[in-house]
Amino acid sequence: MTSDVLIIGGGVIGLAIAIELKLRGANVTVLCRDFRAAAAHAAAGMLAPDAENIQNQAMLSLCWRSRSLYPDWTRKLEELTGLNTGYWPCGILAPVYQHQDEKNPSLSPSSPESPAYWLDQAAIHQYQPGLGAEVLGGWWYPEDAQVDNQALAGVLWATAESLGVELKDGVTVEAIRQQQGQVVGVQTNIGDMRAAEYVLATGAWSNQLLPLPVSPRKGQMLSVQIPEFVPELPLTRVLYGQDIYIVPRRNRSIIIGATSEDVGFTPHNTPAGIQSLLQAAIRLYPQLEHYPILKFWWGFRPATPDELPILGNSHCKNLTFAVGHHRNGILLTPITAALIADLIWSQKSDPLLANFHYSRFHRQPSTSPTMLTHPANFSNGNGKNLSLQPSEFSIQDSGLIIAGKTFKSRLMTGTGKYRSIKEMQESVAASGCQIVTVAVRRVQTKAAGHEGLAEALDWQKIWMLPNTAGCQTAEEAIRVARLGREMAKLLGQEDNNFVKLEVIPDLKYLLPDPIGTLQAAEQLVKEGFAVLPYINADPMLAKRLEEVGCVTVMPLASPIGSGQGLKTTANIQIIIENAKIPVVVDAGIGSPSEAAQAMELGADALLINSAIALSENPPVMAHAMNLAAVAGRLAYLAGRMPVKDYASPSSPLTGKITG
Repeated sequence: MTSDVLIIGGGVIGLAIAIELKLRGANVTVLCRDFRAAAAHAAAGMLAPDAENIQNQAMLSLCWRSRSLYPDWTRKLEELTGLNTGYWPCGILAPVYQHQDEKNPSLSPSSPESPAYWLDQAAIHQYQPGLGAEVLGGWWYPEDAQVDNQALAGVLWATAESLGVELKDGVTVEAIRQQQGQVVGVQTNIGDMRAAEYVLATGAWSNQLLPLPVSPRKGQMLSVQIPEFVPELPLTRVLYGQDIYIVPRRNRSIIIGATSEDVGFTPHNTPAGIQSLLQAAIRLYPQLEHYPILKFWWGFRPATPDELPILGNSHCKNLTFAVGHHRNGILLTPITAALIADLIWSQKSDPLLANFHYSRFHRQPSTSPTMLTHPANFSNGNGKNLSLQPSEFSIQDSGLIIAGKTFKSRLMTGTGKYRSIKEMQESVAASGCQIVTVAVRRVQTKAAGHEGLAEALDWQKIWMLPNTAGCQTAEEAIRVARLGREMAKLLGQEDNNFVKLEVIPDLKYLLPDPIGTLQAAEQLVKEGFAVLPYINADPMLAKRLEEVGCVTVMPLASPIGSGQGLKTTANIQIIIENAKIPVVVDAGIGSPSEAAQAMELGADALLINSAIALSENPPVMAHAMNLAAVAGRLAYLAGRMPVKDYASPSSPLTGKITG
């Protein structure tokens, strides 16, 4: 099937974008894995940019703009459906347990433009009877509001349906197929689907499709019922307290939330979580202890490392991001819909979007046009120092781009076979590489030479490439790849979904299994990995791996660790000619001349370990390999002279002296 826009994710963000695009004339399809599992159903519906004391000014502006859209936006939805969203501009009261003074600025509103004002102890207890005795004052935020989040989700679904948006619930997107910087389709449990434009609005599950730094933050909640013997609503405004919020509804229920737990997708309520909520809520508003409990539930907020959303353009020119809204998804729904619809349908990018671009989590590539490294000095082993001065000549090069990430160096190195950790550290530094491959199993088991490896390198500067070395089957490799992703996260690379895929059942020649590699690659791509498969120099397999979504292919030059050099040149050349993804020559290179030759063929990068680690002076050899990679790349970019079957004089024949 084909649409103008295919939206992956059927929560409130995805539905609101679909409605906005449909109203502008687009043909829109929404794919929803499980509508009832969307984070909106587990929220409280607070519209609280002032009460939340947001410090980031761009985020505060975004939230204010969205809150200002709410009255007209919900009215329009209600007119289209005849349903009630529960929008209620009730204001939010933020009680505190200590006096507000100049020594406690953290309690002040985050912006002088906020209309908030301070209520002393007498005023706040008069304004909201029933507060705990410990409450000594608080801030009143008159412009903050609430909406019934579950009602809003239902109204958005009904609106989209009534407008003719194609809604597909129960559809699981297994992979996003990309070619040449574009999305060419999505693979689902009901078949492939295509569109001109795509929107990713998958909330806490975004990381399962693309290597985005979005992770789940579990929130537990409960609700209580105001008893019938209480004639009027005792609470008519949201209470935003210390680690607790209490949200009254007009239907006489009161929402109490929420925990914030970094436990992955662990389901269910826990006694500890519910107890902490009840204790904090009763301290703030004591009469809650007498109200009957209606229900408990939990949900998963989509959190980013800086707790700001990821909005706007992506690494693919026809894919737009609308993820990572954390605890402000309900609040930011109308502004997200408007900005994303402007971007896709009108090619209009609001300046505010620049603050929420996905690239803020990535290292910025160097702006220097040269690939050459700084001068380095090493000992040659005989007591003499070698000063290696790179040329001052430079040439423009786009850099090595893998899965949307740009790397300046085209040499990758490994961490195995060195005589010591210190020697490995020096060699990695001398190589100038930015990608280092690490055998997950050896780190997990603390194998010899890998003790302390996690602490040995600066993972803020070096991108980890976990590899599945030692895996003999596809199943083993998939399991180890998942461990590698978690290992990268533990070392601070939250958005690292890279894996070097090795499936090697042959223990004598260490040749990769093509069938197992393809099987594992297909599954890992579905799970959102950026897969870099190690393969025989097989052009047909390389093409098939590219088609299933791998981000590179890594053909061997000759068997691993053999140092035999380029024995598969003809096939590697065919792979390079046909590939639309980077080709990394991996295994068998033994000398810098062979490294240069591989790059002269047009390889995008090299991965070299044994030739460096097993040399007499690994740091010097690492630097030599770096220079060889640079020389080979420059030669390829320059274009070599044609090969002729006959001689051609270097000096001109005209004007020669005769006599």
